[in-house]
Amino acid sequence: MSQKLSAIKEGFKIPIQYRHLIWILALKELKIRYRGSAFGFFWSILNPLLLLLIYVFVFTVIFKASAKAYPVYLFVGLLPWNWFAGSINESTMAIVSSGAFVNKSTLPSEILIMVKVLSNFINYVLSLPVLLLFIIIFGVSIGLPLIVFPVIVIIQFFITCGVGFFVATWEVYYRDMQHIVMNLLQFLFFGMPIMYFEQQLPLKAQKLIFLNPLAYLIKSYQSIFYYNWFPKPFYLALLALVAIVVYTLGFLYFRSHKEEFPELV
Repeated sequence: MSQKLSAIKEGFKIPIQYRHLIWILALKELKIRYRGSAFGFFWSILNPLLLLLIYVFVFTVIFKASAKAYPVYLFVGLLPWNWFAGSINESTMAIVSSGAFVNKSTLPSEILIMVKVLSNFINYVLSLPVLLLFIIIFGVSIGLPLIVFPVIVIIQFFITCGVGFFVATWEVYYRDMQHIVMNLLQFLFFGMPIMYFEQQLPLKAQKLIFLNPLAYLIKSYQSIFYYNWFPKPFYLALLALVAIVVYTLGFLYFRSHKEEFPELV
């Protein structure tokens, strides 16, 4: 029991102790990703913007969505989702694509997952000015609820890392996991109140959606940036609990298998 408690403490210390290294590696990864690209880091803004325009066209022109400032609503949910989905997709391959690091480095391999999460968070931050521009254009009010934004970001970081630990471990043993994860994320996306308002769904469907903790995360972002409300305390308490549990379980699961990684990658 004491060993597990010690491991849990270490799990929460790693992102603090190695924060500078994680930051440097995340920036390096982004530079490599956009190396040789004419637009470089601008793609971090352009990609979600183009995706937004496609969704806006489909839902406002074809399906006649008439909600006030619908592009803002859509963008508010789309950005954190892209952060989560991008992080999980990349975390799946974090260990199997880093054989040299896993075999030779004395650094904790957990930071490989944190680097993926942070690099996608940087993309998220780079897209925020576009969101603010949309908020201004459509006359959406934002104010004091913004002070809760950093709390939600920290919660999402730990939830995403926790899930990332699981999928990175599974991919070491089951090399089809990357494809399974990609399809599960697509399925999960359409079950989130991002493109639609949950009030448009039957009551049973609404209850089903909110079985997913990520729905509370998206609603919290929407509360701040779309409704100018403070997120419900219940949402924040639940999300904080989920973050602690998912991160802890993911870290312990990853840690219990990491000694086998060098032989398998």
